[in-house]
Amino acid sequence: MKFSLTGALSAAQTQTKIDSFITSYQNFGFGKWAVILKESQTLIGYCGIAVESIDNQEEKELGYRLDSKFWRQGLATEAATAAIGYGFEQFRFPYILGIVERANTPSVRVLEKIGMQFQKTTLFSAIEMDLYRINAPT
Repeated sequence: MKFSLTGALSAAQTQTKIDSFITSYQNFGFGKWAVILKESQTLIGYCGIAVESIDNQEEKELGYRLDSKFWRQGLATEAATAAIGYGFEQFRFPYILGIVERANTPSVRVLEKIGMQFQKTTLFSAIEMDLYRINAPT
């Protein structure tokens, strides 16, 4: 959780986060998904698109977190690819953003693997972040 804005969450904080995911679906029709490992039906994290305020603009932003036991297996890339595709196909978003701390090189690689390109450095939650973008296929 080194690069998580909130760090590890308590059970109550986790419930609040889940409630925010549900609220996103109620308000926008989309949000974060549970990421379930097919083989065992185990919850291993989440991934999806949420509305975030970036540079004082409401933007569609890709976010994901996986249990560290499941890193370096291509699962974040697989989930992120599915979320991006869903956003473009179902919601016709013209583009989707990703924000990441530059030092979080595994997450940067995920964004680059799914086709996102670096745009600029910005402040997000008072932390310097790199902003990535992918445009809808034409």
